[in-house]
Amino acid sequence: MCRFLLYKSNSPILLADLLTRPAHSIIMQSFNCKLRMDMGQSNGDGFGIGWYDEPRTKGCIFTSTLPAWSNINLQRLAEKIKSGLVFAHVRATTGGTATSETNCHPWQYGNLMWMHNGNIGGFEAIKRRLQNSLREEIYLWIQGTTDSEHAFALFLNMLDDPLHRTEFSHRELKQAMLRTIEQINVWLDEAGIKDTSLMNFAVTDGQSVVCTRYITSSEREGASLFYSSGSEFRNEQESGQYRMVKANKREDVVVVASEPLTYERSDWMVIPTNTLLVITPRLNVRLYPILDQYWNPHRGRHKHLQACC
Repeated sequence: MCRFLLYKSNSPILLADLLTRPAHSIIMQSFNCKLRMDMGQSNGDGFGIGWYDEPRTKGCIFTSTLPAWSNINLQRLAEKIKSGLVFAHVRATTGGTATSETNCHPWQYGNLMWMHNGNIGGFEAIKRRLQNSLREEIYLWIQGTTDSEHAFALFLNMLDDPLHRTEFSHRELKQAMLRTIEQINVWLDEAGIKDTSLMNFAVTDGQSVVCTRYITSSEREGASLFYSSGSEFRNEQESGQYRMVKANKREDVVVVASEPLTYERSDWMVIPTNTLLVITPRLNVRLYPILDQYWNPHRGRHKHLQACC
C-alpha cells in the first residue's frame, strides 16, 4: 500500500512545506505510516513528485527508486521549488512488480498527471483485455508493468485526444474516472476474480483534480483518504506546527492525502469509502458517491477524523 498527497491552491507553496517539514509529512509516512491496511511494511520502493508551474502548461515529474527518506536530491528540490498544484507519492510494490523508475508514480501523458494508492486484485487475469482495448498510441506509451499505469492508460482511452489538449473540464475527467472504474469491474467480474481491489486514483490536468476512495466491497472500508481545505496551509510560528488556517469562508487551498499531514483533527475530513472527490479550477470541493454494486450508504458517514494517528 502506497501513500500519496496532492495540493491545489492559487498561491504556490514551497514543496518542503508539504513533503518534508510537517509533523506527519509524506516523507515521514514513507517509513512511519499510521493508517495502512498492511501495517509493518514501509513505503520504500521509490517515490515521485509532480508539479505544474503555470495552468495550461505541461507539468514536471521527478521520480527515483531510492526511498524518499534517504534521497538528498528530493530534499534539495523541495527547498527550492514552489507550485500551486503538486502530486506526491511514496511507493510500496504490489503484485510482484519491479522497483524501477518506470513503475514509480505519478505518470504523465500530455498535460495529464496520475497516481494510485492500492491494487487491482487479479490484475494479470485482465491485463491482456485491458491492453487490447487501448488505442495504438496509448498502448505504445506504456513503459512499466504496474496495474496503476495500465489503469491510467485505460483512463486516457476514455478521453478524446488526451495527448494534445491542454485542459479538460472537471466533468469530463469525472466521467472518464467513473467509466474507468466501471470497465475494470466488468472485466474482473467476467474473469471471476474474487480478490478485493483498492482504487484510490488521482488525476489532474493542472487545473481540475479528480480523485477516488474506492474498494470492490460493499462491507469493508477503502484505503484511507482525507482532505483539508481553508485559506492557507502554513507553519504556525509560535508552535512550529503546520495547520490549515481558515481565515474566511473561501477555500483557497485544498490538500488531499492518504494520511493527515498534521495532528490537528479539526483540519481534516474523512473522504467516505466509494466516493469521488472533485476540485474545480475555482477550488470548489465536491463529493459524489460512486453508485455501483459496491455502494453502501450505511457503511459510513462523512465525519471528522477520529483518534487514529
